[in-house]
Amino acid sequence: MAGLRALLVLLAAALMLAGAVQGDEDRPRLLGAPVPVSENDEGLQQALHFAMAEYNRASNDMYSSRVVRVISARRQIVAGIKYTMEVEIGRTTCTKPATDLKSCAFHDAPQLAKYTTCEFTVYSIPWLNEIKLLKSSCQ
Repeated sequence: MAGLRALLVLLAAALMLAGAVQGDEDRPRLLGAPVPVSENDEGLQQALHFAMAEYNRASNDMYSSRVVRVISARRQIVAGIKYTMEVEIGRTTCTKPATDLKSCAFHDAPQLAKYTTCEFTVYSIPWLNEIKLLKSSCQ
């Protein structure tokens, strides 16, 4: 088990070094600095799915919410991977607990439609199958 952890730490260090070497020529990339991440990144999608599940669980709204759009997303390699996302979320027509939010439409009626901008920070250690929501802030 200790050998596996050491191997994973070495692999993470090698990936960070490769990312730093491959950085833009105009500006050097700092090791461990947050970097923009594509909206289609698998790790980001898992972090966003987790953040929305936690948001809906904590919300006392009778309707589930889901992401309308990703405004920005960054990834930072620390002792795991920290994702910071700014997203716009909207209230769906599905009441809680909804199982498949992708098929839930957003409310059209002005009295039920609700759109909010949220910032989520999710810390993930994929090789240990650990994930937690560090920050959830909505306006």
